[in-house]
Amino acid sequence: MKRRLSLTEGTSDKFWYIDAEGDQITVSYGRRGTAGTTKTKSYPSAEKALEDAHKQVAAKVKKGYTDEAGADDAALTPVEPTAPKAAPAKKAAPAPAAAPAPVEPIEVSGDGDDLGLWVTPYEQAWDLSTPVSIELETDPFDAEAETERAARVAQHRVYDKNSYRPTHRWQFTEPLFTTHPSPERALFWQEFLDAADAELTAKSNSRRPQSILDPAWFPAAIEADATASAAELVKGSGRLRLLSLRPLWAHQAPEAMEAARAMLPAILPTPLVTQQSWGGWNLADQDDYFRAAALESHSDQIAAALREVPRGAFGTMYHSTIELCMLMPTAAERVAVAKHTGARLMRPDQVVPWLVSTGVAGFGLLIDSLDEQAKDVAEEMLVAAGYALTGPGAVALFADALTTKGAAAASAWLKEHPALLLGASLNSARAEAVAPFLRELAVEQLRAALDQTGGGVRGQVEAILAEADLPRLDDQTPWWAEAAARTEAPTRGTLPAYLSASALPPLLVGDAILAPEQVELLLAALASGDVDHPLVTAVREHADPTSRDRFAVALLNLWMANAAPSKNNWLMTGAGLLGGDRFVHALTPMVREWPGMSQHKRAVTGLDALRNVGTDTALQSISGIAAKVKFAALKKRANEAMSEIAESRGFTREQLEDRVVPDGGLDERGTRTFDYGSRQFLVNLTPEAKVIVRDLVEGRPTGKPKTTLPNVLKSDDAEAANAAREEFKILKKTLTGLAKTQSARFEKAMMSGRRWSFAEHQQFIARQPLLRGLLSALVWGIYDNDQQLLATVRFDEDGSPVDPDDEPVEISDDQQLGIVHPVDLAPEQISQWADVLADYELVAPFQQLDRPVYSLPADQGDEVNLLDIPQGEFPAGKLFGAFTKYGWQRGSALDNGVYVLHALQFESADLTAVIMYSGMWMGPMNEQEDQAIESVYLLDGIRDAQDLGYGDGWRDDNFVKVPWNRAPKALVNEVIATLQMIAG
Repeated sequence: MKRRLSLTEGTSDKFWYIDAEGDQITVSYGRRGTAGTTKTKSYPSAEKALEDAHKQVAAKVKKGYTDEAGADDAALTPVEPTAPKAAPAKKAAPAPAAAPAPVEPIEVSGDGDDLGLWVTPYEQAWDLSTPVSIELETDPFDAEAETERAARVAQHRVYDKNSYRPTHRWQFTEPLFTTHPSPERALFWQEFLDAADAELTAKSNSRRPQSILDPAWFPAAIEADATASAAELVKGSGRLRLLSLRPLWAHQAPEAMEAARAMLPAILPTPLVTQQSWGGWNLADQDDYFRAAALESHSDQIAAALREVPRGAFGTMYHSTIELCMLMPTAAERVAVAKHTGARLMRPDQVVPWLVSTGVAGFGLLIDSLDEQAKDVAEEMLVAAGYALTGPGAVALFADALTTKGAAAASAWLKEHPALLLGASLNSARAEAVAPFLRELAVEQLRAALDQTGGGVRGQVEAILAEADLPRLDDQTPWWAEAAARTEAPTRGTLPAYLSASALPPLLVGDAILAPEQVELLLAALASGDVDHPLVTAVREHADPTSRDRFAVALLNLWMANAAPSKNNWLMTGAGLLGGDRFVHALTPMVREWPGMSQHKRAVTGLDALRNVGTDTALQSISGIAAKVKFAALKKRANEAMSEIAESRGFTREQLEDRVVPDGGLDERGTRTFDYGSRQFLVNLTPEAKVIVRDLVEGRPTGKPKTTLPNVLKSDDAEAANAAREEFKILKKTLTGLAKTQSARFEKAMMSGRRWSFAEHQQFIARQPLLRGLLSALVWGIYDNDQQLLATVRFDEDGSPVDPDDEPVEISDDQQLGIVHPVDLAPEQISQWADVLADYELVAPFQQLDRPVYSLPADQGDEVNLLDIPQGEFPAGKLFGAFTKYGWQRGSALDNGVYVLHALQFESADLTAVIMYSGMWMGPMNEQEDQAIESVYLLDGIRDAQDLGYGDGWRDDNFVKVPWNRAPKALVNEVIATLQMIAG
């Protein structure tokens, strides 16, 4: 075997020659115009040598190498060969330790944004904005050579293994056709696939026949007769198969193309989507859409029809519609229509078409689609992407996929492509996600490649090289030696195979870092599950907090990148014992999303990990989950966790939440300064919960407020400025999350009539950096012990109470403060305070003065069921929208998955409101029947909606209804407001 390949791409101009002669392979490679490097390797047999030669050629072809025209085909001159590995002799004496073999440098790939799409013209045709053509094959067909090639390059892959009907798809390790195949070659491949299909079906035994999904372009390549007219070719159907015919139009006469277009209807079937009587959506016939697109006709009609598809309509359909979105004129429009309509990728064979038609713009939708599939399918979707993407620009996709169901496939691809990884252009977040794969490379390789890296990758490589020069912690360090002596060393199987100490960021202790064997001992301590383990406690006490936090995030990411096996969930909970705010920010969004991915148990374990962190930020995250998350079971567990923590500390739940509000990184005045060296900037949180940035000149904020720090200038201190930008990202994420949680908490306090003493208010609210700005636009009431409103105040920038005229107000020790509800204010008071807040340009974080006001029916009396409730039936979506807006909790699913009530807890009043209705089932809102409100009542005590059953109190001794006239007016107002929203 002999091949002469070359690659000319961007700044690359390289050659790669290979000869397989007998049991040896000789390879010569380098930059064209130079002598290059020659290597020879021996193999156990000629067959092994030839097999490996084919693999090497396939790998080069996949990277874009092609046969070099006019290359000298003289045999390469072998050099001293590398001998094959021999089996060790039995009972041989151990050989003396050999010097480590030199590490081969990594040839870093070029353009960091290049996707390197490795596709045939039939696949390139899926991008309707790209002209395509293909030559017709004229060489004689060699059946013997094609049989050998088919055995080598064609492979079928199994996915969705757990289904009743496992699915196979074809993958090719090199392009099958660079020209349109002759009838003989096409027939060969048709028979090859038919034989493979028959063999797989025979192996299925009593199960239904297994299916093989061809690549979407393949039938067009082997079935299309290039001598047929365009009209004949487009008579069939098959969506992407039709588009794959586009390269053949180069061989059609203009009049043949016009004849084919004349067969299309003048007006395509419209509308593309219609609504069914039961609320679902029906899709019109699509074949003419794809025929028109394949014939490059009716583009305006196609685009107009797709733009008219209602929001989310495609997302409700069981069959795929992503190919329709690909018919839009540009990549940006294809992605926009897919997002608007809710279209998703559902199968591996759709991945490459989507990437061809959208490029980088389509990455986000592909990532979102992965978690909506079974794990096997998600992984196979990324495998399909990995075959087609051969450039460093693809690294961003696989970095983002490390936290999805396809994480294992993403991790495998990143490990296999170090050259692409080093050449990628990544932001800091993605670079941090792939850092474990960079750490697996030899320091010598990283040092040699440093000048060829850029962006976030360069930052990570520089950090790894700097860490390599740090000293290791001395094993005899007293605190380490004492704790290590009480820790069992990890044994085989203690740590998962994917967990490598070298892949983790360093744990810094003073000027030293933990050595790999010390990290393994720490990991064994975490694996024990003992939250008070002496080694974990010691490391938490002595290691640098920032490095601990980075280490914890890396543990979490590594676990996620390897499919998050439940048997190793100690990696998440153990990381919580070491992590801080960065870890909390990384984990919290996952915990919120996991129940929607059928991962409730994992989400509950995530709550345990947040509890292990134990910081105020972590507790606030748990509180936020308890207050507002759409998954009832997770919300219930978070509430239980907060109550357990409060009880363990001797507080009520509300008192605990007051005491764990973090400062969010702000100073005592609620601001923070960021320094670029030559420039400074002041950051603060507005009452509307927005983080704003202003220039700081001579100690005074100036200029127009911005939402982010500016770019770094040449006059700035680059190191200080970049550090400031990274810190600002964390601060903004922290403040935004905390502001949402705190706004919801204080709105609930207004609704339930919670009160604080003046001392508590000054300590936990007025002087709290995060809250002083956020709550500055609220009006507070001063109440006596009988809950009578005495006066109203706001708190100025110093945290002092003032009246509407900005006069100081004295508050005695026996008086209480609460956020006043407008139901307790006269119209003139509301108007007066509204003018004051407008003068100061203060906007409340939630509706207060402009909140609608309602009261009990005049004849309510001592009735326990609310009178004058809305009559008639209302769309289920209106009920659900109102319940979501006002924070009501859904009851449990009962017979046939039907739930019949929502409840809202009022902690300060120690009451729970319940609204009962006809009954909805666990399904889409647009498929629910209209609902009638059946009853509305109050229960004594704080009751979980999930524990109320049918709401009739059967066998529930604590089921005690309370008359409405005993409830606070603010509480009554909120319940009636919910009903008014449903009825309105």
